[in-house]
Amino acid sequence: MTESSPVLILSVPAGYEIDPQAWETLKQCAGDCYGAGVVLAAPAFLRAESPVLLGDWGDLKAEALRELGPLIGAAFFTLDWLEAAM
Repeated sequence: MTESSPVLILSVPAGYEIDPQAWETLKQCAGDCYGAGVVLAAPAFLRAESPVLLGDWGDLKAEALRELGPLIGAAFFTLDWLEAAM
């Protein structure tokens, strides 16, 4: 049986946009630190709550979520605060 490469699957939260620079930083860190790819899935196709880690992460799942968590948060933004201020 072959091991599958680690993959981080995310969906854009409702009402949020993607910050392209932060998205690239997340992808680079996931690849450099964990050899993982990052995939954006439509919320309708993601039956589990985002983020989902698939493939062979070994014993690094918890560490990866701790390290990548802030980068995941930075990859998505909303302008709700601006609308509330108007």
